[in-house]
Amino acid sequence: MLKNLCLATIAVSLVLSAPVLGAIGGNVQAKNPNELVPLQPVRNQFCRALTPAGWTVIDQDDRGTTFSIASPDRSAIATYGIVGVNRGQVAGAYGPQYRTPALLAQFLAASVVGAKTVTVTGMRVFNGMQVMNFAGGNKRGVAIYRIYPLPSDPGGYVISVRIATGASAGEVSTGGAVAASIDCKTAFKAPRGGYAEVHAKSAETGISQRCKTGDCSDADLAGTYNSQLGTGYVHSESGTNYLVDPANDYRETGPEGPGYYRQAGNTLEKLLPGRAD
Repeated sequence: MLKNLCLATIAVSLVLSAPVLGAIGGNVQAKNPNELVPLQPVRNQFCRALTPAGWTVIDQDDRGTTFSIASPDRSAIATYGIVGVNRGQVAGAYGPQYRTPALLAQFLAASVVGAKTVTVTGMRVFNGMQVMNFAGGNKRGVAIYRIYPLPSDPGGYVISVRIATGASAGEVSTGGAVAASIDCKTAFKAPRGGYAEVHAKSAETGISQRCKTGDCSDADLAGTYNSQLGTGYVHSESGTNYLVDPANDYRETGPEGPGYYRQAGNTLEKLLPGRAD
């Protein structure tokens, strides 16, 4: 995985968020009908994320610039990374992969799946983010990235990227939701004016409660794409988060009206849309 993020040399393997359903297909990783997937917090000094049981941190640095988590068998991986690329790298001084954000995203995706290259199977723009679907080796995945100015070098750029990979569509969708939940405190701050794209989109099951009050982060922006993956977050009043498949887990009828419910003993507990944080 990506271990070194100095401007001169970037030895990479990151991960992002979400595939286009038409290209990737599938929903939340296999589960029993009507059984929601509980999510647990995973964190270090700089980063935090929500994952299904058994997922563990497999790579991190000491500055919050990279954070990677894998499923118990490491078949699915979710990664976040933010990289500053200077004008020398853009000019090709350290290899062609830094010349454009798209080439760098493709290079990072190949590093994550352990392949020399990946085949890009789709590109689109969603809510101000670039979404790249890819396949390489025996894995498939999605990379979601966003570009910012590099304050110290107008000829460079900053790229924040979330990558999800897996052997199946379900693994990619679950990994995408995990990647979208990664929130790190880094030297690179939110853009001036915040994340207006989040406010312009309701995306109730993709964002945090904090974002619903107007305080949105890059993770909330990434979470707006969860609906395209067939995933979403809900939470209980006590603050436990769950991963849902909105197409199949939403109930039109329930004891407290339409919504998402969890079986709690002999009763149904209505859950609230979005992450609890």
